[in-house]
Amino acid sequence: MPITVGIPRALLYHDFGELWHSFFSHLAVPVIVSEETNKRLLDRGTTLAVDESCLPLKLYLGHAESLLGRCDRLFVPRIVQHHQGFHFCAKFAGLPDIVRNTFHLPESKLISPVIQTGARSEILKAAAAAARSAGKTPWSGWRSYRSAYTAWAQARDREVPSGNAFTPRIAVIGHSYLLKDRFLCGDIFAVLKANSVTPVTDDEVPRRRLYQEAGHFAPDIYWQMAAKLAGSARYFAHHPAIAGLILVSSFGCGLDSLSLEYIEQQILGSCGKPYIVLNLDEHTGRTGIITRVEAFWDLVKWRRKLESNLPAYGLSQRPHPLYDGELEY
Repeated sequence: MPITVGIPRALLYHDFGELWHSFFSHLAVPVIVSEETNKRLLDRGTTLAVDESCLPLKLYLGHAESLLGRCDRLFVPRIVQHHQGFHFCAKFAGLPDIVRNTFHLPESKLISPVIQTGARSEILKAAAAAARSAGKTPWSGWRSYRSAYTAWAQARDREVPSGNAFTPRIAVIGHSYLLKDRFLCGDIFAVLKANSVTPVTDDEVPRRRLYQEAGHFAPDIYWQMAAKLAGSARYFAHHPAIAGLILVSSFGCGLDSLSLEYIEQQILGSCGKPYIVLNLDEHTGRTGIITRVEAFWDLVKWRRKLESNLPAYGLSQRPHPLYDGELEY
């Protein structure tokens, strides 16, 4: 009888979830994904985690607990590095240990492939290890990963429609496990769309370009998540189609506490565009988020109106010298 694998809908699931699900599907291993985030899961994760844990980790523990008793194994990979030259936050490297110690689970209860460098050979080795833990052969793991990765990469690199060039655009920048969680950030996108604003995220920018932009800050930034934020901020800050930027962070994130301050000083402070930083925690209410996003949009509208009147006074705007016009929306 095949085992059932449970995958928490949190943290890197929002980046690689489709790849993982496809991998186990090709292995013919049933998968259960935890439900979408809700207050019950968040409250439970907050109770389980130590006080110093960041919001996303608390949420992950809530998702993981909801799968216990419903599956034979939990899929909790140990990922140190995925993109060459950058490292993940330490919580991703220690995640299997955190889960196992929190719930007092034996190692056999987890499927925890190790990815140290992101090299193709190491990823294939991890795929073979995951297959063995699921009761399959290493060869089936390699074959399943190749098939899953091909489909996932094609879907990820699809071209995004440009939309109406006259629609105002606001860049929403943050970690995927925040932005793609509707419970945490759904109100931000809902407010923008209700005001006929098109929200833009780094999903609409090729990964190659993001890390090229982040390369301008080497060696100051060497964490992968921070590099992605810095690359996104630099790209959007100097793109003429973007009217303003919203940065989303989570309280308790040591990485963000440093990187967002750096981004504000090195990028946003001199770009000339309105921006706001929203910090989320388990106590953040919907009303506060909605009010702040609405107030920010009022500021952006005022700024756009002011800029549209510049020609009447014999003034003009010039493109920022850092924008090279390579990509257009």
